[in-house]
Amino acid sequence: MADVDSTKPVQDPVAQPETTWDAAPVADTQARPESTGQPGEKPHHHHLVQELAQANEETLPAGYFKSMNFIGSVVASGFLAISLYLGFVLPANALANINADIGPSSLINQCSTVFTLVSGVLLMLVGRLGDIFGRRYFLIGGQCFGVIGGIVCATAQNVPTVIGGTVLVGVAGAVQLTFSFVIAELVPNKYRAYVDAGLFACTIPFAAMGPAFARLLVTNTHLSWRAMYVLNIVCCSVSAILYAIFYHPPNYQQINGSTSRLAELKKFDWIGLVLYTGGLVCLFLGLSWGPSTYPWTSAHTLSTLIIGCVVLLFFGLWNTFAPIQEPLMPRSLFKNRNFLANVGVGSVGTIVYFSMNLLWPLEIEHLFTTDNIEIGWIACSTGAGVVFGQIMAGLFYKRIGFARWQLVASTVIMTAFLAGLAALTEYRRPLGLAFTVLGGFGVGYLELVTIVNATLVCKPGEIGFSSCFLGGAKQVAGSIAASIYVAILNGRLTVNAPKYMVPAILGSGVPESELKETLGLALGGSDLHAVAGITDKQISIIETAAKLTFAQSFKIVFLASIAFGGLAIICAFLSQDVDEKMTGEVARKLRHVGSDDAFSSASSDAGQQYSGNEKA
Repeated sequence: MADVDSTKPVQDPVAQPETTWDAAPVADTQARPESTGQPGEKPHHHHLVQELAQANEETLPAGYFKSMNFIGSVVASGFLAISLYLGFVLPANALANINADIGPSSLINQCSTVFTLVSGVLLMLVGRLGDIFGRRYFLIGGQCFGVIGGIVCATAQNVPTVIGGTVLVGVAGAVQLTFSFVIAELVPNKYRAYVDAGLFACTIPFAAMGPAFARLLVTNTHLSWRAMYVLNIVCCSVSAILYAIFYHPPNYQQINGSTSRLAELKKFDWIGLVLYTGGLVCLFLGLSWGPSTYPWTSAHTLSTLIIGCVVLLFFGLWNTFAPIQEPLMPRSLFKNRNFLANVGVGSVGTIVYFSMNLLWPLEIEHLFTTDNIEIGWIACSTGAGVVFGQIMAGLFYKRIGFARWQLVASTVIMTAFLAGLAALTEYRRPLGLAFTVLGGFGVGYLELVTIVNATLVCKPGEIGFSSCFLGGAKQVAGSIAASIYVAILNGRLTVNAPKYMVPAILGSGVPESELKETLGLALGGSDLHAVAGITDKQISIIETAAKLTFAQSFKIVFLASIAFGGLAIICAFLSQDVDEKMTGEVARKLRHVGSDDAFSSASSDAGQQYSGNEKA
């Protein structure tokens, strides 16, 4: 790697020692071949400027980490992470309140669907284009979308307007999901885990206590649910301003040299982009429609799922075999076992996490309490465990080393305590709290390890794509998990309700003519006093039977999730240690820090050198 020193002439980077990464940091080895060092061969310009965009801990400008640009970028990324939770996690916990205020509308659940759809589809594109063109304006523009979307949602007078605003918030979400590597790529490899731990710590009030925080805003503020979007507007605005002032990563010229933007756009895989986005949109729609909007066997659900899978399969073949200069997905990554193993662990871990995050609040409501605020506080146990695991992983990732075994241990912990949740009954609330915290700890720990690993096992020029592909895979996994768990739960309820509740209802003395109404009210958690002539004693008997029905149904769902945990453990064993990557290498160096003028002039010198070689 070339070391740029402001006090010395810039040397030919080709003559410098090689980087510690496995391959030269180019976006695609087929499209941009490296110099082989043969006599008379000209060095590839992109390779020169890529090395100039990188640095080493020993060659960073004095005061790099204490500079206003670095500190301002870190603070901006903290607000970026917070805005992700304010724009989606909190509103997702208040959909019923939104619907009650400006509805009712059967479309209310589309708020969550469109956010997942838009952010999931755009995420990989944001990462890939950021690798090629630079990230600065993607971050600023994305947060501007967040501001506009927040304004639309905060002032909405009907549910369709909220859905429209959420589309814009979803565009911002695709950018906000990059917070885990935006700063990590600006620091030495060995410090990336610490940086990510700090950013996750910023989200504690909203990630760990999101359900309770959302309910408190609705109950105790004049703006009610609109307060969430107002807070999001503030965070997005502050983040965009700070990025505009302080965030100056390598620009387009320093990444690509004399290659024009138009030339890069012409080389970009637009056909692959259409195939990828079209297939993913169909897949997300099919998963979100079944079974709540349309049955799994309906033409709507089946056609979108089948078309989505076929198009994505065709995209994979296109990306692998088509003669394209700039594939949407760098081909080298899909020959990288460690990268694929970490994607597997992260994706399956998300599926397991959803079993807790999705089902635990429902189980609280049906087994322990119906108080809205109390449900919110108890439901925080999963999020608290996840954030605690993320922070602990960041603090101990490098100190312990052996990332493979850290992944194995965290997946075992996650799976073991997930299995323990199958033992829950209405009398075991403490066990549920303990196991969701400990299971969440395992999820959070493996999540941070996979996030850091994804940035270490790739080339520096592919960090955005590798991280966003991991994030996109987890988005798809989450959608699949939600569909699977809802289907299993509903299926078990149809079996267990006749088994436990029907005998209890009829045995308590409720007339058979009232059976259907009573059963529907009990399963829906509604007030049974609506049944004509029912007594408190009968209600007590029926509610006890309902709790048994739900406990037995949730049990099967958690047991089914163990299979996913086992798959995560297998993927963890297939991963590899990355201790040799924990060096002082810096993938991207901030500009305008210290004696940084040489950085800009070095890129220009490299371009002049390349042009001279061309003429020669």
